[in-house]
Amino acid sequence: MNRLIHKYFSWTLLIIACLFFVSFFANENSTEAAPRKNFIAVNSGSVYPQFRSNSGVVHWLPEQMPLKVYVSQGQSIESIVDPVSGDLAFNVNNLDRWPDCAANLLEHPEQLAQLPIVQGYLPQYYQAAISGINEWKAFEKEGLFSFVFTDDPGDADIYVFWVNHFVDKLGLGTFANDYRGYTGKRSFCYKEILAGAQAQFKPVLTLLRTTNQAGEPRTIGQMQAAAAHEFGHALGIEGHSTNPQDLMSLYYGRGVISPNDAATIRHLYHLTPDLVP
Repeated sequence: MNRLIHKYFSWTLLIIACLFFVSFFANENSTEAAPRKNFIAVNSGSVYPQFRSNSGVVHWLPEQMPLKVYVSQGQSIESIVDPVSGDLAFNVNNLDRWPDCAANLLEHPEQLAQLPIVQGYLPQYYQAAISGINEWKAFEKEGLFSFVFTDDPGDADIYVFWVNHFVDKLGLGTFANDYRGYTGKRSFCYKEILAGAQAQFKPVLTLLRTTNQAGEPRTIGQMQAAAAHEFGHALGIEGHSTNPQDLMSLYYGRGVISPNDAATIRHLYHLTPDLVP
C-alpha cells in the first residue's frame, strides 16, 4: 500500500513539474515576441498629413511609368526671362509658371544647347543628384512607381537644372533661408482626365542651388540630400514634414529617406489622386 502511495505521489510531482516548465517556456516566448512586435511598429513610421496639397492628393499614374528624369550637367537657367511677365522666369515668386517657362525652353533646343554652366557648380554634383534621386528606387519593387534617367532633354517628365542662388521677382537674392532646392509642377484634375478632358501636361522642374548662405559650394552630402528631397516633391509629397528627422522636412533629416517618409509615400500611392502631374 505504501509503495502504491509513493508511486502515485511521484507521478503527481512529475506532472506538476511538466506543467511548470510548459508554463515557463510559454511565458518566455511571449515576452520575446512583444518587443519584436513593438520594433516593427516603431520602424514602420507614421504618415505625415502635409503630403496633401490644398487641392488634395497628387501623384503620377501607372500608365505614366516609367517616369523619365533628365539631370543637366551644370546648365544654368537663371538668366532666362518669362515672356509673359518680363521677369526672370525662374524666380521663387513665379513658381506656378515654372512648368510653362520650362516647356518654352525645351521647345528651343538651340537655346538649351547654349546654356552656360552655373557659377559654383562642381562636376561631382551631377552624380550626387543621381544618387539622391535613386534613394526612391527602393519603392519600385513595391510597384508604387518607377523611373529611369535619360540624356535626351526632349524626352523627359522631370528636369533638374541648377542655380547659384535663388532670387525673388525683383531679381534680389533670397538668402534669409538656406533652401537648397525648389520644384515646380502643374497638375490636372484626375476626374476630368477620366471624363476625357485633354490635359496639357507640362514638365516638372527642379532647381538645385550650388551654394550655401555664405556663398560657399555645397558639400556632396548636402547636394545628394537636396536632390532626394526635391524628387520627393516631384513624386507628389506636396508639403514638408514637421519632424526634423525626416528627409521631407525643411531640415532634410539625416539626408536619407526616414521611416516616416517611407510610410507617407506608400500611403500616398495607395490613394486615388485628385490631381495628376
